[in-house]
Amino acid sequence: MQYNINLKALAVEAFGYAPLMRYQVPPKPEPAADPYSAFGTPLAPNKDGTGLLGLPMFQRVLLGPVGGEVLLQEPIVTIDRPKLIVTTEIQGRDGSVKEYISDGDFQLTIKGILAPPISNGQYARRYPEAEVQALKRVLDLPEALPIACRLCGLHGIHNVVVKHRSWPPLPGFTNLQAYEIQLVSDNAPELLI
Repeated sequence: MQYNINLKALAVEAFGYAPLMRYQVPPKPEPAADPYSAFGTPLAPNKDGTGLLGLPMFQRVLLGPVGGEVLLQEPIVTIDRPKLIVTTEIQGRDGSVKEYISDGDFQLTIKGILAPPISNGQYARRYPEAEVQALKRVLDLPEALPIACRLCGLHGIHNVVVKHRSWPPLPGFTNLQAYEIQLVSDNAPELLI
């Protein structure tokens, strides 16, 4: 008996996101004179970045130092960046005074599923032990990690520090392992000599 496993659909279900296809793709798009009129047309499922307008994006992520990096296949990547603002209450005045300090660090969340390699068009029935160990080895490094993915490149994020990681279960699957990684961007300080 063969089972076709769609890792994107399984990740969407495991992490509580909305169904993968929430929009209808027009059968035959009309050519547009204005390149911005096609904004919002979903990309093909095999392309990086299937999200629209801030939705979480599926994309390949390369994480770790050169020679020891791991390639995460199609995790969900979200990026958040708070602004650091000090608010001061003043007696006799409605509202508060806001003082902009700076932009905070980027906070990244990567959620995905590890699977054993595909052979003969299907995933093996074994637990992805080697894949889990490779990712764990990278996450255990006590240093800033290089990261490369489409969304990180757009935001200028090249190094991250691991803040938290978890290995949630996937009930009913013995050959898959979910993971969730929380990262903080790390910019190397520039020293002038």
